[in-house]
Amino acid sequence: MGLRGLARGFAAPRPFVVSAADGTPDRLAVEAEMRRRGWRPALSPAETGTLVVCGTPGAALAEAIETVWRDMPEPRVRASADLEGAGGGAARAPLELDDVPMADRADDRDGLRLDVLHVPLGPVLADWPAGLRVDLTLQGDVVQDAEATAVDTADGSFWHGRPAASRLDGLARLLRVAGWDAAAERAAALRDETLSGAVPEETLARRFAPFARRVGRSRLLRWMTRDVGGVRDALDGRLRDIGAALEGRDVPPRPPWRAVLDALPALLAGTELGEARLIVAALDPDLGTAADG
Repeated sequence: MGLRGLARGFAAPRPFVVSAADGTPDRLAVEAEMRRRGWRPALSPAETGTLVVCGTPGAALAEAIETVWRDMPEPRVRASADLEGAGGGAARAPLELDDVPMADRADDRDGLRLDVLHVPLGPVLADWPAGLRVDLTLQGDVVQDAEATAVDTADGSFWHGRPAASRLDGLARLLRVAGWDAAAERAAALRDETLSGAVPEETLARRFAPFARRVGRSRLLRWMTRDVGGVRDALDGRLRDIGAALEGRDVPPRPPWRAVLDALPALLAGTELGEARLIVAALDPDLGTAADG
């Protein structure tokens, strides 16, 4: 065995975590346990042979998960939400050309002939709203058309009555999509402390305030989110709402997910792929219920 194989043998597992619309409690438990073990989640099923499914997927999401499962590298392991059995699984080489969707050609908005790619985002995707699928038509790296579909829903949202934790969860996801992993981990830790009830809200508010200032004043994050489908405004609003909720003040309810999905195509048209992911993360639809608070 060479050095690369030896290092791989001692590498910590990197499970790929998928959540159904009703899987938020399991997902939070999985994230907390991975953090305790010092594991990092896989960003793609192609990176790992370990799959963790949270909640009870409906038929459409279950079919998408099975498709991903069949394509994961051997030996593969399907672990429970307590990560039992998650020590196995294999690593995989980088994406091969055969994995890339084929392209058509069409005129772009400037009349040039560019490749047209039909790219689905979700429903099995890291740092992505559970149960959401967005089908994109790309020319070059620009979104020409988008269609948002709810492929999995639930009867009620875990986040009802938990406004601060709900928005901290969405903030963590947005920061991960933006590539700021350390800040995302801090937001997730504050979320878990809020949910535990073991830390007084005034203490949490004091802990959150300097973190909010750091995120809000980040020049790189401001540069990344400026003029991107309202992402900056959504981020600033989320920081304000978290602070208000931790101080016991009322915050506006989150919009129904159906309204968010209806708005997505217009917001995504004309954006680049990375910007599209930021917009979805900023809107953060919760398909657990139509009005989740």
